[in-house]
Amino acid sequence: MDTCKNGEKSPKDFKVRTITDIESRHYCTPKHAHFAVDFYGKLCQNKEMARKVFDAIVRVWNGEDVKEVIGKSVLQIKGMVGYDLDYILYALKWIFDQEDINFVGRPSKLQEKLDEKCQKMGINVPRGREGSQLAITLFCDIASGVHPVEALLNANLDIVPRFARR
Repeated sequence: MDTCKNGEKSPKDFKVRTITDIESRHYCTPKHAHFAVDFYGKLCQNKEMARKVFDAIVRVWNGEDVKEVIGKSVLQIKGMVGYDLDYILYALKWIFDQEDINFVGRPSKLQEKLDEKCQKMGINVPRGREGSQLAITLFCDIASGVHPVEALLNANLDIVPRFARR
């Protein structure tokens, strides 16, 4: 993995975009906040089914093939509100990869806190996934009853839209 200075992007960095209209090339850039709110909505609808979504996210984070995880999970969450499982898993897979590419380290106290959150949820942190571990702990917090806005703030993830400066 290339290393980069704190706050800078790796030369291997990339943008995660989902194309919503091929003809016009219209796209959106999925963010953690979108998935945090979606997951919270799923929890409000049905905790057991939402837990299956969470488990699917963790399985993808652990390196399982997205298509296989969808095949094993999609019928178990049929009828859930919000984003489809395929969109969630493919977008998050790329977001996780992007975070790992740009990861340069974090203070040991914060790393211990993240490890503890994963441990409480029964999640083993795969080698080389420390960058995206922050996003996984965001979902851990929400699954544990923390409001998504508070969870995003705890994770120090951007929830304020960024506008181009003129």
